[in-house]
Amino acid sequence: MRSAPDPNTVTCTGATTGAARTWLACLAAALLFWVPLASHADEAAPAEPRPGYMVVIGNGVDPALMGAYAAAAVSLLLRYGGRLLFATEEGSTEVLEGGPFPGSIRVFEFPSLASARDFYHSDEYQRAIPLRLGNGRLDVIVSDAFVPDPKWFQNP
Repeated sequence: MRSAPDPNTVTCTGATTGAARTWLACLAAALLFWVPLASHADEAAPAEPRPGYMVVIGNGVDPALMGAYAAAAVSLLLRYGGRLLFATEEGSTEVLEGGPFPGSIRVFEFPSLASARDFYHSDEYQRAIPLRLGNGRLDVIVSDAFVPDPKWFQNP
C-alpha cells in the first residue's frame, strides 16, 4: 500500500501560469501521491490487469480537418480494446483553478496500460498520425489506473 507523503513536500510550481500541461501534471501528481492505493492483500484470486487510460489534450484543432485521421484511428482504437469515456470541445471547459485552458480533452480507456501503449506505437497508428499533423497540437498521455482506498470517500 502506498502511503501519503507530507503534503508540504510536494509542490507544483507554475500551476498558475496558464500552461495546461503544467496543470495536468500537478493534477496527476496529486492523484498519484496523495491518494493511497487500496490493499488487495486479502484477495485470493490473481489481480486482473488494471485499465490503462489515454488522455489527449488538443489545442487549435479544427474537427472538420480530422476526418481522414479519425477514419484511420477509430477502428484501430477499437481493435486494441479502447473506448472513449468522454470528450470536450475546444473552449467548452470551465477552468475552476489555474488556466486558461482553451483546449479540448479526450479520455480513452483500454484493457491495460500495455494495450494503450501498443495502440499508440502500432505501425498502423503511426501511419495515421501524419493525417492530423498541421492541425493544431495534441498532447497524448498514458497512465494505468489504481483503486483508491474507499476510506477517502467516506464522511468522517
